Amino acid sequence: MSGQPKNTGFTPNLQAPTPGFSYWETKGWLRELDAVVVGGGLVGMSAALHLRERYPNWNIVVVDRKTLGSATTRNAGFACFGSPSELLEDLNQLGTDEMAHLVGMRWEGLNALRNAWGDEAIGYRPCGALEAFADGQLLDQCREALPALNEALLDVFGQVPFQEQKSGQDAGLTGLKGTIASPLEGDLDAAKLATTMRRQLQRCQIAFLAGHEVVNLSRHHGQWTLETLDGEICAHHVLVTTNGWASKLLDLDVETAPNTVIVSHPLKGLKLTQTIHHDRGYVYAREIDGRVLIGGGRHWSCSEKERIQRLQDWAAAHVVGASSFEVAHHWQGHLGVGATRGPIVQSLGHGLHAGVRMGGMGVAIGTLVGRKLAGLV
Repeated sequence: MSGQPKNTGFTPNLQAPTPGFSYWETKGWLRELDAVVVGGGLVGMSAALHLRERYPNWNIVVVDRKTLGSATTRNAGFACFGSPSELLEDLNQLGTDEMAHLVGMRWEGLNALRNAWGDEAIGYRPCGALEAFADGQLLDQCREALPALNEALLDVFGQVPFQEQKSGQDAGLTGLKGTIASPLEGDLDAAKLATTMRRQLQRCQIAFLAGHEVVNLSRHHGQWTLETLDGEICAHHVLVTTNGWASKLLDLDVETAPNTVIVSHPLKGLKLTQTIHHDRGYVYAREIDGRVLIGGGRHWSCSEKERIQRLQDWAAAHVVGASSFEVAHHWQGHLGVGATRGPIVQSLGHGLHAGVRMGGMGVAIGTLVGRKLAGLV
């Protein structure tokens, strides 16, 4: 009848899983795969591109469970290697040499990222960072340890990485006991980074398949079968780069830690010129497009709603111009953490490899981990 919706009377059956990939999908992207990279974030895309350099004729595919794919655009865009209070904690737990080695990996990875793409293509700003101290006791501890920290990291950076400052007012902060500057850190535009890398994947004829979560891995007849809700994918080599989610597929010391991020509406009078770290790196803030981005708080034992309020309150109390902070964007990212701080880059045998556990430093260390992972194949 005229004016009635088309296709009425059909009962949709969306509960049953799809029977498999189509002929065209298989022919176009999934036939005779040499390698599948599970996880389309910075680590996964880096690994795929370095695989292409090593094996020009391989058929390589990247799959990611997010429909927009990937973890790269769920982070906050901090190019950081660790605030003084965070590294002091590492120094006490790991020792001087191991702490310096971990920071060296992050610094090497950050330089590799910038050299690979150029600052403009990824929206990188060498703006420096400040650690903001509202706790005078923690400030005193870091102030006392600063000479030892700087000496331990001098060979890593070739210069002193941290400098104490009396106030953060020049950087747009207020109400603090003091600050310590880290001029070597910066931030970037996560969307630009992801777009730049995906374009390179396309140029290198590496398919990026978003919205496909791998729910099981098994090995048959000399190759791996990856089960997804849409069908099975088979390949000779599998590289798992799903960070904290890797424990769903592999027996590894890594788990997810949800991470809250909020962004304000545009604010007048905002003066943030550097990225901000607070309380051993558990809270961080930056300016983006005239707004305040603030995130973290996973060490607070409270609900998500309370965590958002506490983040807002911190910004309102310590960021000049943020007294009227209202949330315009809110999302959760997920960190990959474990018993130790360092990443896992490991061959698990028979063509199965993992590069996971970024410890919240994925932007800095991800390119290096991806390269090392590809080198295992």
